[in-house]
Amino acid sequence: MTHAHDIVKLDKEVLDSIHVPAWYTLEEDVFATVRRGVPRNPSYLPVGLRGTERAQRFAFEAPCNMIKRTIHPWMLTNKESFRTAAINTYPVYQQYLRARTLLKSVRWGVGGSLGFELATGQAAVKPTSDLDLLLYADTAAKLPYDLFTQESDFFQNLDIQVITPQGGFALKEFLAQPNKKILLKTDEGPKLTTEIW
Repeated sequence: MTHAHDIVKLDKEVLDSIHVPAWYTLEEDVFATVRRGVPRNPSYLPVGLRGTERAQRFAFEAPCNMIKRTIHPWMLTNKESFRTAAINTYPVYQQYLRARTLLKSVRWGVGGSLGFELATGQAAVKPTSDLDLLLYADTAAKLPYDLFTQESDFFQNLDIQVITPQGGFALKEFLAQPNKKILLKTDEGPKLTTEIW
């Protein structure tokens, strides 16, 4: 089953039925990021292509029978980039290596540009890239509160999203006011709610 933040490898024929933006560079393999949304047909999946710039994103729906492989963010946490020597000093990669040490006993994943690079073997990370860290938790009790306190400097500098069966929300917002309504990202759109688990 696929969810937002997953990376899917698609059959190249999927591009024949869409108007691909001029900025998109066709690689040997076509990879897309699964996005939140309700497809027009259950046999389609909302995805997006990415370019080299942050503004270069193209949303479309891919037929599920065109998906050749699905890569989940939690499958990437022990992977090295194919160009580790080039990006090893980038802040995003340093944070990733630190997260690997700290989150050994937690279910987590990597999204964003680094997740895309780790999943696809295609260059996506820049010196200015941020680490999009995903924490998976079915209940509030599954969050590593002690770790947030012990390593507060590390976690406060990251944009961390908590992924639950209901959707995704910002960890910082939840920790600031755990008993109040917060913005939950769902497939049907954002909701202000306390029903986040």
